[in-house]
Amino acid sequence: MAKEKNGERSALRRTKGPGSVFRDANSVWHYRMAMPADPVTGKRRIIEAKGKVKSETCARFEAKLAEYERLGRIPSKNSPYLRDWLERWLTDIASRIKPRVFETYRSECHAIAGAIGVVRLERLAPEHVRLMLDTLAPGRSGKTLADYRIRLRQALAAAMREGLIQSNPVDLTEPPRIEPPRIEPNDTAILAPGQPIDAIKAAEVDDPDGMWRLMFRLTFATGMRQAERFAVAPEQLITRNGIHGIQVDRELQHYNGDNTPPEWLRARQLTPHMWIAPPKSRKSIRFVPIDTTLWLDLKTWATEHRIPDGQPIFTRKGHTLTNPVERRLWIKALQAAGLPYVTIRSARHFYATQLAAGGASEDARKAIIGHTKISVTAGYTHWRPEDLAALAGEARAAIGESAVV
Repeated sequence: MAKEKNGERSALRRTKGPGSVFRDANSVWHYRMAMPADPVTGKRRIIEAKGKVKSETCARFEAKLAEYERLGRIPSKNSPYLRDWLERWLTDIASRIKPRVFETYRSECHAIAGAIGVVRLERLAPEHVRLMLDTLAPGRSGKTLADYRIRLRQALAAAMREGLIQSNPVDLTEPPRIEPPRIEPNDTAILAPGQPIDAIKAAEVDDPDGMWRLMFRLTFATGMRQAERFAVAPEQLITRNGIHGIQVDRELQHYNGDNTPPEWLRARQLTPHMWIAPPKSRKSIRFVPIDTTLWLDLKTWATEHRIPDGQPIFTRKGHTLTNPVERRLWIKALQAAGLPYVTIRSARHFYATQLAAGGASEDARKAIIGHTKISVTAGYTHWRPEDLAALAGEARAAIGESAVV
C-alpha cells in the first residue's frame, strides 16, 4: 500500500522545472514554486499553497503568484508600480527597525506613493523624483523634503539589489536645499527658579494620594523624559558610591496592534498596547543622581503600594500613565499657582539650564540629560540675563578689569 501511495505521489509530482504539484499521503494537494534566494539573508524562498481540493488549491496558488508579481518578488512581464514596491519594502524592513522609526518611514512612503506611486519601477526617472519633491514641497521644510528623498533612495536601492531596476534615479537628482537654522532665542518657555515648587504644591487639589506631586518633583529634579519617568520601576532606585539616584535604562512606549516591536528590541509587554522598551539611544542609559529625600519618598511609595520589580511605580487605578492625563493635571497646577503656561516637557529644559548655571561641564550635562551631542543639550539651555551678567563679571574680574569704569 505504501508503495502504491509513493507511486501515486511520484506520478503526480513535477520533478523538473521551477515548480511542482503533488498530492501527499493525506490526500492534500501541494502547489510549490522556488523563488530566488533572499538578497539580504541568502535564505531560500518558496511559494506554496495547500488544500484538499485541487482546483481551489490551484486558485490560491495563482493568487499568491499574482501578489508576488505585483510586489516585485518574482519576475513579471510588467515592472511593479512604485506604490506596490514601497509596500513590499516596508514589509521587508519592519522587523529590522524600531516601531516608532517604522511609523515615520510608513508615513513618508505614503506621501511618496501619493505623489508618484502610479509610475512603474522600470520607468522611474529623475524627473519623477523632482516631480515628487515639487508636489510635496508646499508647507514642508527643506529638511522634510530631504527625508522623503532619502527614503525613496533607500527603497529603490533595495529594488536594485533585487534586480528590478538597473540604476537609482534618485542619485541623478540634487538634494533639496536645507535652510540653515534661524538664530533666535529658544522658543520653549520655562519657569523661573523657585516657581516649580509652587506648581508642585498647587497640584495638591487634584492629587489626594500625592502621586502627581511626587511625579512632578521627579520631573524637575532629574530632567528625565516622560517615557522614562512613566517606566520607573523599584529596581531602578539604586545607590552608587553612597550617591542615591535612578538608573535610567528603559521607557514606556505605546505601540499599535499592527506595529509590535521586533524581538531584537527586547521589549516587554505590559498591556495590549503598552510596552517597556530600551531607551531611544545608548547615551540615554545613564545614572541620574537625586537628593536623598526624593529617593526615599520614591522608595516608600513603591513599598507602600507593593510595586514589584519590573513594574512601573506610577500607575493610576492599575493602568499605566498617559500624556493627556499628565498634561491636564500639570495645566491645572499651573493655574492654581497663578503661573504662566509652560509645557511639562519644559522641566527638562529647566533642569538642563540649572546644570549649566551651576557650572556643570558640557560632558557632565550631556551625560545626565542623556544626549549624544552637546549641541542638542545646548538647545535645552536657557540663559537668563542676570546669569550672563554674572558670568561676564567673572570674566572681567579674571583680566583685572574694574567693575566700574
